[in-house]
Amino acid sequence: MSNSTNNMSEKLIQYLDGGMTKPEKTELEKQLSEDESLREELEGLKLAREAIRSYGLKQEVSGIHQQMMNEMQAPVKEIGPSRRIIRYTMSVAAGLLVIFAGITAYNYFTLSGEKLFKENFHLYELATVRDYTWVPTIEKAYKEEDFRMVTALADTSTNLKYIFLSSVSYLQLDDPTEAIKGFQKVLRINKETASVDFKEESEYYLALAYILNKQYNEALQLLEQIKDNPDHLYHEKVPGSLIRRVKRLR
Repeated sequence: MSNSTNNMSEKLIQYLDGGMTKPEKTELEKQLSEDESLREELEGLKLAREAIRSYGLKQEVSGIHQQMMNEMQAPVKEIGPSRRIIRYTMSVAAGLLVIFAGITAYNYFTLSGEKLFKENFHLYELATVRDYTWVPTIEKAYKEEDFRMVTALADTSTNLKYIFLSSVSYLQLDDPTEAIKGFQKVLRINKETASVDFKEESEYYLALAYILNKQYNEALQLLEQIKDNPDHLYHEKVPGSLIRRVKRLR
């Protein structure tokens, strides 16, 4: 493994531990949004940590490691080199099997719409403007993460951007039903006016809202549509593993 790969793995662990500064976290999340393999590595780390914590695999692996060390240190006259290699290999294989079984079991029994939503949801980022005093009230409330204010201000708005921001805010407020209504409204207006403003953004976040609301068939339809379109703005955010997990939930 290269130093750069090691360094990135350390960063992912630091990210999971909550030990990053806000700029470091922002930079890593940007990298995650652009790199599917990095997202899959993060997902693997999450599952491994949770499996070890839930099933006590740390003690199991520790025991296997000790057994391996004992085998390696055994006198040659008692255990021949070829036999030692075989036993060493079997110990490693047993350890990997235990870990794999634990991860698979944990992933199967703990998968939920809420968990899958949290793993894939990232707050939509508005473009930064230099003169903050000229930012519209709704956008200012959104940037300040005053999500209830955003939904209140956008309640009667016909501006697609504000409806979209309000819908994302409802997701932050754990109200997928209202979020779904908002995203659907954006898509409906797009269709009626032949517009594409916030269309692809709404499709992706609507899929996440469906997952949170346990509407897995609707979520799958959108996710597969995004996955099948390489030009879609959120194509890279829909790996095959996400679609497979939604299918399991369904």
